[in-house]
Amino acid sequence: MNPKPQPQPPRLPRPGPRTGAGPLLLALLLSVAPAGAQEREPAAGEEKRPAGMAPDASLRPEDLADFDRQPAPVRELIRQALLLTGMDLTYRYGSADPATGGIDCSGFVYFVLRRCGIRDVPRTASGQYAWVRKAGNFRAVLSPNPDSFEMDELRPGDLLFWEGTYATKNDPPVSHSMIYLGREKATGERVMAGASDGRTYHGKPRWGASVFDFRPKFPGPEEAPGGSRFVGYGKIPGLESGNGLRGPEEREE
Repeated sequence: MNPKPQPQPPRLPRPGPRTGAGPLLLALLLSVAPAGAQEREPAAGEEKRPAGMAPDASLRPEDLADFDRQPAPVRELIRQALLLTGMDLTYRYGSADPATGGIDCSGFVYFVLRRCGIRDVPRTASGQYAWVRKAGNFRAVLSPNPDSFEMDELRPGDLLFWEGTYATKNDPPVSHSMIYLGREKATGERVMAGASDGRTYHGKPRWGASVFDFRPKFPGPEEAPGGSRFVGYGKIPGLESGNGLRGPEEREE
């Protein structure tokens, strides 16, 4: 009598060019949606990508300069971030769960870090900022120039933080976070991954989980005096030490 075959864990596809595989990727990720994600009913029309917004953008890890030189935990972090950008998720404030069809900026960071085994990552951008600061990993930036010396320690896998992207009562008033990917091979430009309701990639505004141009200032009216401000960046606590890191085949129950 032949032994009964044992079930094998699903192998997630590597991120690559957009080919309409979003529904399949979403189905594969639904079973690992993070517990405790913030939820609320979206405002009217919030789930729809507004007119004039380009489709979400994704890259392959090999499209990033020096990807192979990064520590293994950073490479896995970037792979997971790029995988999420390939799911055609819209921007949905308050969501950290791809099963809703949308996700917000800090929800993107939260979901990716949880998949990489970082259990103590806070849910909000303000909380993530405080978490990095308390670990002593934060580098403040005052200059609006992306080539300032203040950016010299910026590395792939670092978290990026802004304040003033919307009105908030958070203390500290940090309102936006993203994951720095490094430089794109094709252009030499810095890029990042996350969720946004209007940031650009290759100069075109996007609405959802995507790869974006790294710009300290927001595009459009946000650049007015008193608008958003990039406050700095920092390494993810515990990531490069491999603390709690799971391999690509190990997932949350």
